[in-house]
Amino acid sequence: MGLKNIFEPSSIAIVGASKNKEKVGYAILKNILDGGYRGKIYPVNPKYDEIEGLKVYKSVEELPDGIDLAIIVVPIQIVPKIMEELGKKGIKGAVVISAGGRETGEKGRRLEEEIIKVARRYGIRFLGPNCFGFINTRLKLNANFGSVMPLEGDTAFISQSGALFAAILDWAIEENIGFSYCVSIGNMADIEFGELISYLGKQDNVKRILIYMESLHDAKKFVKYTKDISKNIPVVITKAGRTEFGIKAAMSHTGALGGKDFLYSACFKRLGAVRADTVELMFDLTEGLSKQPVPNGNRFAILTNAGGPGVLATDRFGYWGIQPASLSEETIKKLNEILPPAWSKGNPVDILGDATPQRYKQALKILLEAKEVDGIIGIMTPQFMTQPYETAKEIVSLLKEHPAKKPFYFALIGGERLKEAREFLEKSSIATYETPEEAVDCMILSWKFHYLTDLIKNDNVFNVPENRQLSQGIIGSYLKEKKYVLPVYDAKRILEIYSIPVNKSVLVKTEEEIETLIKDLEFPVVLKVQSPDILHKTEAGGVILNIQSKDQLYKAYRQIIKNVHGYKPDAKIEGVIVEEMVEKGFELILGSSRDRIFKQYIIFGLGGTYVEFFKDVSFDFPPLTKNFAEEMIKSTKVYKLLKKGFRDIPPANLQKLEEVLIRFSYILKENPEIEELEINPLIVSGDKIFAVDARAKLTENIEDHLIFEV
Repeated sequence: MGLKNIFEPSSIAIVGASKNKEKVGYAILKNILDGGYRGKIYPVNPKYDEIEGLKVYKSVEELPDGIDLAIIVVPIQIVPKIMEELGKKGIKGAVVISAGGRETGEKGRRLEEEIIKVARRYGIRFLGPNCFGFINTRLKLNANFGSVMPLEGDTAFISQSGALFAAILDWAIEENIGFSYCVSIGNMADIEFGELISYLGKQDNVKRILIYMESLHDAKKFVKYTKDISKNIPVVITKAGRTEFGIKAAMSHTGALGGKDFLYSACFKRLGAVRADTVELMFDLTEGLSKQPVPNGNRFAILTNAGGPGVLATDRFGYWGIQPASLSEETIKKLNEILPPAWSKGNPVDILGDATPQRYKQALKILLEAKEVDGIIGIMTPQFMTQPYETAKEIVSLLKEHPAKKPFYFALIGGERLKEAREFLEKSSIATYETPEEAVDCMILSWKFHYLTDLIKNDNVFNVPENRQLSQGIIGSYLKEKKYVLPVYDAKRILEIYSIPVNKSVLVKTEEEIETLIKDLEFPVVLKVQSPDILHKTEAGGVILNIQSKDQLYKAYRQIIKNVHGYKPDAKIEGVIVEEMVEKGFELILGSSRDRIFKQYIIFGLGGTYVEFFKDVSFDFPPLTKNFAEEMIKSTKVYKLLKKGFRDIPPANLQKLEEVLIRFSYILKENPEIEELEINPLIVSGDKIFAVDARAKLTENIEDHLIFEV
């Protein structure tokens, strides 16, 4: 009931209401009154008897019973006391506008903790502190200290920045975009993004959710509450704090630690949420999603009256790795019948600079009916013969009547001559943009919602047998002795338990053991030192390749011992691993690590010695499902080589590689004691896949190591 008390209140107390027009307490009261809210309003301030014609109560204790929501606009030092009074009065919802919490440092953090403690004792749910307030347009409730009331619509907006909250509302009025709810979430001491997304996403007047985010406190809770909403309605997120400097700024602003930005992107993707990189793109995408349907595919047509902008749009599709739709013979024939002979005869569909409103309409009608087209980017430049307003009217009349519900985004490149047309289109629910690139970006991101949610809805769980009992035998023996690094040999034993292919190997602890232990191995072989003190074995001379005989093997063994002792005289050598050499193939990396916010995560991509230089990797979280294992592979540049092969290396068996990724993720799922696990290289050639080198780091901190479940 707590969130309903906040967002659907029948009565509101404003604690700290003021007569001073320069105070936040006045602005919030005035906004609520002027917005048209019909519920009961109770100002609270010991200094006044009345404000704006309303009786003022001296304290919370004097308020009548049964109030749903309290908006607190007092210095944060007295908020714990006010929260105690609200609890005793039975008020279950609150919005704490007051700043000065964790964003200011340790003293503020302690104050927030005290507010949380009191609120939980009485079962009070609250927004903030350090927030701007909220809006519910259906109730005409403008409970914030901004300057405008947005139009009513079906978009919900959640912002971690009060200033951006105010800015986007001002922009939305100009663009004729309406909102159902607008919420400033502040420091998230109680209500966080996930729970708010879940609540708003279930309201019948919310068709999409727009988010400005600086940080998450609890990624697991965010995933839990968001996953069922984001696969049914678009959730668009602009996340600040991509760089080290941005993260520090976000910390000072909201008092939260930023986490690794690439993990935010991976988390959003796994949930089916779309990330917009800039505020401008968030604005533009909001316009597209609120005015036009989501494309069902990524086959797009470009309709233009100028060749250059059409090329720019084509280039922008290429930036996203997508080619414009290949028009069918039937579509080309229909266009030939209505267009001048000099038209482009392909996509982009250049209908020439003298295009009339009727020509635009006829060409657009053909593209709407073309089965090979999922969406259309329109482009108009104001040439001498162009009739912008008349063209806009023809397009609007066509789209209203036409049964094909395909998105149409219109880039109007120019100024004054296009102003009337742009205003008419915006009022008629046509998304308009100033450049072809903006229109293409929004079309692609709109389609990405469909693509990602389709992955989620049509996903399959790969059945990996429970192997924890066997792997725990190895892990437990190390932890019992307080050893936290699992060397190559034992790390590969765990991989074998989970049916991840490894090349045959043995651990030789003395030269005398060689003859007995290598009898099942085939030459050529590789020798690698096993030592907890040697992290980079090649650098220490601890690896010798392509050993062809027993004589070479004995010499190589002695050479490795000599090399390692020369590199690090006090290194503890536990033995030397002898393993069969693997034929040439693609060298990949498959690894994992942990983050404070996102817990265990997986990395996949181009491996070998150049992994840190090329950084061609993708990220996701265990346990992996079939579709997202495939998506991890497709998200890398090396995927093209894996798919087609390269020189003398045949194409990889991608289905088998996906299975390896999934099995790897289940090692992490079933063994929370593994803090880090890395295979580098994972060599892939055709059907052959081998984990050639591996290492693991253990931990005794095994609580909440996953944020996703299957």
